[in-house]
Amino acid sequence: MIKVIVVDDEYIVRKGLMATVNWQKYNMEVVADASNGQKGWDVFLEHSPEVVITDIVMPEQNGIELARKIKQKAPDTKILLLSCHRDFEYAKEGIKLGASGYILKTAFQDDEFEEYLKQFSDEIKGLEDKQQSSTDSEGSTYGIDKKWPEPIQKAVQLIRKDLSVSFSSVDVAYKVGLSRSHFSTLFSKSVGESFHTYTEKLKLHAACELLETTSLTLQEIGEKVGVQDGKYFSKWFKKCTGHTPSDYRQTKRRITSDNLTPNPYI
Repeated sequence: MIKVIVVDDEYIVRKGLMATVNWQKYNMEVVADASNGQKGWDVFLEHSPEVVITDIVMPEQNGIELARKIKQKAPDTKILLLSCHRDFEYAKEGIKLGASGYILKTAFQDDEFEEYLKQFSDEIKGLEDKQQSSTDSEGSTYGIDKKWPEPIQKAVQLIRKDLSVSFSSVDVAYKVGLSRSHFSTLFSKSVGESFHTYTEKLKLHAACELLETTSLTLQEIGEKVGVQDGKYFSKWFKKCTGHTPSDYRQTKRRITSDNLTPNPYI
């Protein structure tokens, strides 16, 4: 089920939406509601919903600031703003931040609201299908092929379990019960590339994902992929991609038309 939260300081509006909309029709479920933006942010962090429906003018934290924080944290989240006529300029700001649309409370129509829900449901399903397709197309590069010999499957599981640990081929060979030379030959034959190349690709893929989806520092990202020195991480990343980590992150944040654009650097 697609998780939804509703944030509005008007109790009647909030509970009315939760009670009267046929959420199951769109494979959705309201998992929480909140009466202001700060509480909305708290329940967002708790539940990680795919859809957020929020009023704009609220106490403690308005809907625009809430939308901004959500989009920074999880860019794919669908946000629908509830607006009054006097909030129109705010609504336009929300759209610029990445909100999917807004509905005027003073001219609320069920058909318009449910059209947005249908749109969100279709887009989320499309995103999931594309992510699955991408995962499938990666094949043995990032996944584990059941046709591989058992020692190679165990080796890949070990590497992927914690990328912050930099295993050598000698370490992994010992752990899976093979000599280094036999392991290296078998790994290359099974996976289609050397142990070192495969490991570097995994780490680079993870680093790109962290640069795109988090606000972690370069030092923190480096540590997560087994490069303990932030300066060396920058040099390593540029050597692999031709771009500095900072340039890569800024470029990705400028891309607003399609969050599913294939990664051009790996």
